[in-house]
Amino acid sequence: MIGAANVAAWLPFSWLGLAILVGSLLGAWGAGRALPRFGIDASYIWSIYPVALLAGVAGAKLWAAGEALLAPGCVPFTQILRSRSGATFYGGLFLGTVAVVSKVAYDHKSLWAVSTALAPTLALSQAIGRIGCFLVGCDYGVATSLPWGVAFPNAPQPTTGLVHPTQLYESAWLFACAWFLRRRMDRSPSLIAEYLLLQGGGRFLIELVRTNPTLLGPLTLSQLVAISCVLSGAVALHVSRRGDSFAERR
Repeated sequence: MIGAANVAAWLPFSWLGLAILVGSLLGAWGAGRALPRFGIDASYIWSIYPVALLAGVAGAKLWAAGEALLAPGCVPFTQILRSRSGATFYGGLFLGTVAVVSKVAYDHKSLWAVSTALAPTLALSQAIGRIGCFLVGCDYGVATSLPWGVAFPNAPQPTTGLVHPTQLYESAWLFACAWFLRRRMDRSPSLIAEYLLLQGGGRFLIELVRTNPTLLGPLTLSQLVAISCVLSGAVALHVSRRGDSFAERR
């Protein structure tokens, strides 16, 4: 008989993993509800979901492991891969996007329709995931004397001093983005472009009180990627506005 302790050792519990799972499921459910307005059956989202989830988790872990190689003291690549924490959103966004675009193209569905349905739920899923980061104690900010400062003595990189709970800053911003994007669904020429603008802009500012090392001048790797997201979103939005009207796309 397998005891509870053996099960826990074989399948350790992680608040971050639970938050990612809950966020992704709620995001998929929300996107599924939006798809019929674009002529795609709601059930199609569940053929995308496992592809996006697996690719997203793999990309997040690989990015985190690669990013660790740039940090002082260089944590071993395989150690990050095995860690219950250590997942970087941008890696998940990149590899997840590649997987979803490939799947949608293979199925001959409208990438514009699918991306529009997914945009608000991407922000929602990420917002819930950041709550998991807070519970695990990763990705916190610099020291602060503000009354809402938090200590993370049991974090992967513990701190007993009060620091900015940047996980919650980003979560609050992303919940607001999800609400805004949902209201824009029937009016935006490119909702995914607006998501990139909002997500990248918010992350750039929050990174100002994070502890990540700089990579290019005063900029961290996450800030450089955030700038890329903002520029990509701006270009995509500009092109979409110059192209066919929203009514013609539908």
